[in-house]
Amino acid sequence: MAEPNSNRMYIIIGAIVVIVALLFFFMSGGDDPAADATATDGTTTTAPATTTDPAVDDAVEVEPAAPATPGTTAPAN
Repeated sequence: MAEPNSNRMYIIIGAIVVIVALLFFFMSGGDDPAADATATDGTTTTAPATTTDPAVDDAVEVEPAAPATPGTTAPAN
């Protein structure tokens, strides 16, 4: 028969929390080459100045779909 004050569930949940925390620690950042270069080099770098043309829009242009011709149906799958 099961004991009502069993601590097994707390141990299992605690182990899961520790595993998730370790996975998060190992999978999160730390491999940024730019941060590594600035940390070991000791010199500061700045990005090159760029001039932007306000008349040029950097958005992706998408052509509209061709209108359907009347009297045709889509092929059956």
